[in-house]
Amino acid sequence: MINELLKNFSNENPSNLLKAVLNDTAKTLSQKFKTDIYIFIHEPPRNLIKLFGVSKNCDVVEKFKIYFSDNKGLYENLLNKKIATITIEKFEELQCLNIESLYLIPIVLNNSLIGVFAVSKELNESEIKKFYDETESYGIILKLTMEFLVLEETRNRLEYIEEITDLFENILDENKLVKKISDTIKNMLHAQGVLFWKTEGNKLILKEFSGFSDGDITKNILDDFHSLEGLCKKNRNPFLVVGKSRFENFDIPLKTEVLSALYAPIIIDNIDYGVISVYNREEGFGFRPYKHFDTFDLSSLRNITRRLGLALSRIYLYDKLKDEIEKLITLKKNHENLIKVQREHLDKLNSLHKISQAVRSTFDKNNAIKIMLMGLTSVRGLKFNRALYLERDRLKGVLVPKIWVGPSDDEDVNAIWKEANKRALKYGDIVQYLREEAIQLPSNNKLTQTVKNKLIVYKGQTILERAVTKKHIIHVVPQMIKLKNDELRYLHEIIKYEEFVIIPITGKWETKGIVIADNKFTGKEITAVDIEILRLFQDSIGLSIETIENYGELKEKTKSLEEQKNLIDFYRRFNENILQNLALAVIVIDRKGKILEWNKKAELFFDKTREQIVGESTEILKEKLGVDVINSIESVFFTREEMKMPKYIINHGNNERVFDIQLAPLWNRDLDVIEGVIVTFDDVTENYKMEREIAKREKLAAIGEMTARVAHEIKNPLTIIGGFVNRMMKKLDQPEKIKQYSQIIMDELSHLESIVSEILEFSRGSKIPTFEIVNINKMIDDILIMYQDFFYQKNLELQFEKMFDKIEVKCDRSRIKQVLINLIKNAIEATNEKNYIHIKTGIENDFVFFQIENNGSPIPQDEQNKIFSPFFTTKVQGTGLGLPICKKIIEEEHKGKLYLVKSDEQSTIFRFELPLN
Repeated sequence: MINELLKNFSNENPSNLLKAVLNDTAKTLSQKFKTDIYIFIHEPPRNLIKLFGVSKNCDVVEKFKIYFSDNKGLYENLLNKKIATITIEKFEELQCLNIESLYLIPIVLNNSLIGVFAVSKELNESEIKKFYDETESYGIILKLTMEFLVLEETRNRLEYIEEITDLFENILDENKLVKKISDTIKNMLHAQGVLFWKTEGNKLILKEFSGFSDGDITKNILDDFHSLEGLCKKNRNPFLVVGKSRFENFDIPLKTEVLSALYAPIIIDNIDYGVISVYNREEGFGFRPYKHFDTFDLSSLRNITRRLGLALSRIYLYDKLKDEIEKLITLKKNHENLIKVQREHLDKLNSLHKISQAVRSTFDKNNAIKIMLMGLTSVRGLKFNRALYLERDRLKGVLVPKIWVGPSDDEDVNAIWKEANKRALKYGDIVQYLREEAIQLPSNNKLTQTVKNKLIVYKGQTILERAVTKKHIIHVVPQMIKLKNDELRYLHEIIKYEEFVIIPITGKWETKGIVIADNKFTGKEITAVDIEILRLFQDSIGLSIETIENYGELKEKTKSLEEQKNLIDFYRRFNENILQNLALAVIVIDRKGKILEWNKKAELFFDKTREQIVGESTEILKEKLGVDVINSIESVFFTREEMKMPKYIINHGNNERVFDIQLAPLWNRDLDVIEGVIVTFDDVTENYKMEREIAKREKLAAIGEMTARVAHEIKNPLTIIGGFVNRMMKKLDQPEKIKQYSQIIMDELSHLESIVSEILEFSRGSKIPTFEIVNINKMIDDILIMYQDFFYQKNLELQFEKMFDKIEVKCDRSRIKQVLINLIKNAIEATNEKNYIHIKTGIENDFVFFQIENNGSPIPQDEQNKIFSPFFTTKVQGTGLGLPICKKIIEEEHKGKLYLVKSDEQSTIFRFELPLN
């Protein structure tokens, strides 16, 4: 039966074959059992059975489905070979059959539900047994038919694969191949459509599509993050997506509803090329118990995309090979021409070597210039027609024509040219030829006479200045003459030809002159290779001419050096005498700690002769000089700066000697390195003793002055106290007077106590401060409130400028407050009515600063350097210890600085600084 069906349906769709087999089976069974027969096929993925064959004509085939999910226990009963019954009332599709119920008889093979036979009448047990016996073979036929249809689809798939192989082998155009492959994939996988995306950076661009129209496509560009195509590109693996809900969170580039899709990357030589996406498998092609794509489709697509990558790689390689072959053909032609040109250039390079050799063989500059020009114009040289040498005058900024070699316009050029070439070619040794021709060449030939007494200014002329100062070879062509006519007009009038080359003749440091060469008579073009050869010519000849000049200068300098050597010997002996007769002891020590020099005074100071010391290590001096001096010598090598050690005491025998020691680096300025240390010893023992004696006397004088000052300061209050005590004795009967006098006496005692306190404060040693974190702005604000009445009384303008609202510093609160009060009080006292006081605080270079400025009367210039001296004051009353005590607090106790910034007609400024750390 199957064979007959295969013959009848060999050209039909395989699904039509299945329907034909099932319809024929249903009709046969209907005749035997005298009832309508319905045959269902089980579709496991969709969990249903679907009607495929009927014994009578009915349009519900492939439309009617029974879902197991809607009929609880139906699948288990059928799998266990139990007959089930369904009521037709539930299914509107079967109303046309005019039956009440269907009895389902399962087809089970190898514990797998294949399908169901359904009858329209209930069968008894014997009929059921007979039905099972009769339909067992039909079940096997049904399974075989389904397997055959799967094989048939596989065969059809292989035919497409073979067709694709032919496309890969025969199409060498990328776009055409992609179009054909897209169409073939659509047909092979029975897809609704295929999209081909090409990678461009992190985007996918739609390049080709099959099965869809332009109106079906909603997006032509996709990114890597929101599309399944992008996901496929990133993961570089093909995948299958089934189910409408699986597409909801991604950008779908189609208007069509997508139920299933395939995605596969195309990779060429490990580089992402693109992605192929296949959408919605169409029904009616082959047999499947489900409509969507499956893993077999995915495997087929993956195989195609891999082969497509190889095919595209082959196309790229083919195109590249084709281009390379075309290039090789072109290169072959160019190579042949290049060999010809290179032979000529090799000859020129060889000639260049000979010209350089000929120039180096003479020590006469003029002759060397002639050889150079002959080499440029000779047929055995560089074969230019003419060559003009212009010498550079640096001071005037001009070029002076010296000699011009070549035929002149009024000569028979051809005859002269032929004769010169004939003579040159016959000559065996080109070096000797150039030397002899140069000697015979008159310095004032016809060409040279045409440029005699002419000067060419190069400064301010862009082209010539570039050649002379930048040392660039300039190739002048007719177009350049038109564009730069103003600059080249004078030179063009001399040369009288539109193409020439300007060659600077350069030494190591500067340009000696320039050569202008042309091909006026042959008209031969000056090529880029000619320019490269001239660059070699420029370097070689320039250095040779510079060497000749240097040789002459060297002879003069040698004579001068002899004279200078004698003078240097004289100065050396003179310097030696100075060193040995200095009143200072001088020791020179090298980097290794060896003594290089030891003068006469050093011998006397240290009782060591020069012969004993020079070459010895400084360790020998450690006992005499002490460790401090030796360590200081070593530190000079690191600091690279001078160091002074004043009043340094050295035990000299049984006596102490005092030296001012100075250590200075011995520089080699050419190499910028320190080669040693120069140590000088100045014996200041007598001066030291004298200074100590003077200091002692000054101290005694200061004590006397302080005593007189203290006596004077104390005398006034004591006199007042004594006077009022006498008055009190006379007014004992007047209590009011005694009370008044007592108050005056108490005030004077308080004044006397403050004087004694200031003197004690100054005379005692520095107090150990108690440090704490202090907001100096807050402290100043508090002090200003204390003196608010004084500001109002004098009508003073107060300005407090803060760099920061809060400035904290670690200090002794009470001592710094004492300094602030003193400075603010002094400023108030120094100002007149309607003047101003300007206070400023801030942080600079890791220091907190306080600055107070007033525009009162300035401190006289001759008194400014005395204001911090004890007992000096410009006030009528006062001990003169306020500022000295402030300086002591800031500088000795807090390691800061207190100083007068300025005091002039404009303003007076005091400032102190406290370290932050």
